[in-house]
Amino acid sequence: MTARLVLVRHGEIIRPANTSNFDRAPLSERGEIQIRALARAWPVDPPTAIFASPLRRSLESAILLSQVFGLPFSKRPCLKEWSPDDSGIPQPEYAALETRAWEDFAFIPPNKESLAKAAVRGTQCLEGIGRMVDGSTAAVVGHGTLFSLVIAGLRGERPTEAYKGSIGFGSAAILEAGSGLRLVREFRMYGGPES
Repeated sequence: MTARLVLVRHGEIIRPANTSNFDRAPLSERGEIQIRALARAWPVDPPTAIFASPLRRSLESAILLSQVFGLPFSKRPCLKEWSPDDSGIPQPEYAALETRAWEDFAFIPPNKESLAKAAVRGTQCLEGIGRMVDGSTAAVVGHGTLFSLVIAGLRGERPTEAYKGSIGFGSAAILEAGSGLRLVREFRMYGGPES
């Protein structure tokens, strides 16, 4: 049997000023609208399970999906977003570390996880979720960088910062999980904020 995983990038956030650490950033009103629109236009069978990164923006997105589908959700630390540094360094320093990591996937930044290692973590995490929900559909709420690493790997391509940046807030992609992961549908918006 195969599982269907709907990868959901969290909704838009209220970006904190003077820090590069967005771990505690809440969803904006627009982010809530994006997630509700996605739930109304859900692209496949309703989920039987909802999984989320432990970061606030993903948890708030999962809560909204949970309310719509009448399901509890489960936090998965393996879905946490990749970040080169979690200490809250100034944004220009953070951006320089991030650029270096995209140029050299083996580069180990201050957070001690290379992009190459994050890609393996994300893939293994999604494979594990697929085994848990075998034969049904799961909503998996997470982040642009981690999801872009996994999907580029499935396509046999080198992940890029440009692809990561193309994954919209509140958008979804569809994977099938069986003996491995397979990309069924790329990230796209569903429903639009006004639907």
